[in-house]
Amino acid sequence: LEVEASKFDLNYIKLDGTIACMVNGAGLAMATMDIIKHAGGAPANFLDVGGGASQERVENAFRILLSDPEVKAVLINIFGGIVRCDMIAAGVVAAARKLDVKVPIVVRLEGTNVDEGKRILGESGLALQPADGMADAAAKVVAAAR
Repeated sequence: LEVEASKFDLNYIKLDGTIACMVNGAGLAMATMDIIKHAGGAPANFLDVGGGASQERVENAFRILLSDPEVKAVLINIFGGIVRCDMIAAGVVAAARKLDVKVPIVVRLEGTNVDEGKRILGESGLALQPADGMADAAAKVVAAAR
């Protein structure tokens, strides 16, 4: 999976847990893995989609995350500084529809165009669980993975 991820300029490392993580930025990815452990879960991977995450990159990241048979839930944790939350939300919705995702997805968005991003997720008709803050996101994804 690491080789496949590198083809799409994604930084991916497989781990032993059941909670897949899609995050932008290595620091936020490390903090996300820590808070999942603190909430009683175990991360299935380190995946940094980077600052220039496009809809296509989000879709490729999803495909890679979901190809791990151990994954029971997905946490998407995005801070939109460079990348816009509405664009990430559109990518998440498109990927979840295209890939027919069967596991729970918890989404935490903060930053640029966050309200529009939350609107896109909320109006998608998909079973995406919004989270307010990292602690809420971790608690929700750990519960969903059980």
